[in-house]
Amino acid sequence: MNKKILTLMVGTMLATSVGYAAPLTDLAQGETNIGYNHYNLDQNGDRVKDDSFYLENALSNKFIAGIERNGYSSEYGDFHTTDIYVHYKLDPNIRLIVGDRSYSGESDKFFYGIGVNTNLAPRLDGYASVTTNDIATGWQAGLNYKMDGQTSLNLGYKSDKRDNYATKDGVGFGISHKF
Repeated sequence: MNKKILTLMVGTMLATSVGYAAPLTDLAQGETNIGYNHYNLDQNGDRVKDDSFYLENALSNKFIAGIERNGYSSEYGDFHTTDIYVHYKLDPNIRLIVGDRSYSGESDKFFYGIGVNTNLAPRLDGYASVTTNDIATGWQAGLNYKMDGQTSLNLGYKSDKRDNYATKDGVGFGISHKF
């Protein structure tokens, strides 16, 4: 099973170019996850800071609903996106992603994608996801380290390519807490 998931992750990333969404976390029905991530991104030599906050809830064994706000800042100004999304678990490791992305100062866009996660070690999970809409495609991959049953640290890489803009990509870190 792990070889299938790894093949799907690599194939999806290569086939789609470049998502941003909260790191994939496994939630049981009724669990809620809150988190923060900070990314230092590069956009054609310009530094862009990305701070994101997210809140997710497992509505059932198959559906997770969430909201995420990414705040970008650079020397050229500030920009933000807000995602309202749903994950549908095809199986415990693969999920479909759909949602609405609100761009500051622009119209909302429907987005869709796929995400995968797998256990790599007793307290370490790996994940990857890709999302796209008619103006942007993005992907992310990373690791979640479970400090205990509720709190996890995240280390990840994400990349976002919007039409008529250079790719924003870079490494980040974060923390999340389930309750």
